[in-house]
Amino acid sequence: MRTTPRLPLPARRALSTALCLFAAAPAFAADAPPAGVLQLEARASVEVVPDRTVALLAAVAQGSDLAALNADVASRIDAALRRAGAVQGVQASTGGITTQPRWVDTGGTARQDGWTVRAELRLRTADAAALARLLGQLGATLQVESVSSDLSAQLRERELEHLSRLAIAAFRARAQSAARDFGYSSYTLGSVHLGDLQGAEPQPRPLLMAMRSGPGAPPPMAVQPGARELSVSVDGSVRLQQ
Repeated sequence: MRTTPRLPLPARRALSTALCLFAAAPAFAADAPPAGVLQLEARASVEVVPDRTVALLAAVAQGSDLAALNADVASRIDAALRRAGAVQGVQASTGGITTQPRWVDTGGTARQDGWTVRAELRLRTADAAALARLLGQLGATLQVESVSSDLSAQLRERELEHLSRLAIAAFRARAQSAARDFGYSSYTLGSVHLGDLQGAEPQPRPLLMAMRSGPGAPPPMAVQPGARELSVSVDGSVRLQQ
């Protein structure tokens, strides 16, 4: 009976190591980045003046009679809604209503001393001058907490479409330029991601003082939204071709 000769142990170990290296070689090659592939990014931006102004107001009342406080806050918010509704182009909506206990420190011991009731009113309009006049009137009974600029849905959609076209054109131009610089004639697109519109989020500006009306009151607040930078980015890979 013919038997197969067994290799010495050092030889068997060397052969096993060689087989492992050979088997792992394709996996290592697959993990390596393909030759002639570039990762690129391009960005398009523009300065836009927001076409909407949003103001946040609040009615705040403090005292011990909770029912009276609720009635007072509701009355002031209702009156403000009626006044705002009489101004053409102003959209008014109520926000949250909160009721919290008010505490005082009496010799190291906290004791409830009443309630604080707060209700919000939000105003939104494309007419900044009309909003400034309205805030001057409502400041007699409400606190003006912040004024922010915002973009209408139409303006957002228009700028998103415009900047997307510019960003895509910039990406293609950069890819073609890189192909020439590396000695290639053209390129093909790989995986590409088109980003969303950036910079369109509302930007509130808290006020340093509540608006007042009547004798000795400051003039209506100047409400003028400033320009804001919007941008869209494109990133992805391209394969260079001869």
